[in-house]
Amino acid sequence: MSKLTVTEADKLIGKRIQQRRKESKLTAASLSEKIGVSQQQLSRYERGTNKINVSHLIDIAAYLDTPISWFFTSHDEEIKQESDKVYLSVKTEELKTQLDTLWTKLSTEQQHAFVVLLDKLIK
Repeated sequence: MSKLTVTEADKLIGKRIQQRRKESKLTAASLSEKIGVSQQQLSRYERGTNKINVSHLIDIAAYLDTPISWFFTSHDEEIKQESDKVYLSVKTEELKTQLDTLWTKLSTEQQHAFVVLLDKLIK
């Protein structure tokens, strides 16, 4: 039986598994336990040195609450998502704090204009 070679796609998928796992604040040990593989095997998947079993990728996607298609996005899409992630990484509370700080720096006239703008955006 011939052995399948590892491709760039395998490396991208592995990198994305590791990225999502870390974003979810999971250790490799805890994720590997949840999907029923050894930590060493998960590490090989993440490094892209082994092709991932499709059923394991499905389990990983489900456990990490991530659409399976996310693991296959192109490099261009990955760059766009990284850029978007910068904006999305700011938590709601941080946004509220930032808004409160900036709000106090606005004049009454600017505050009124901002409220009008927000009102138009949500309608």
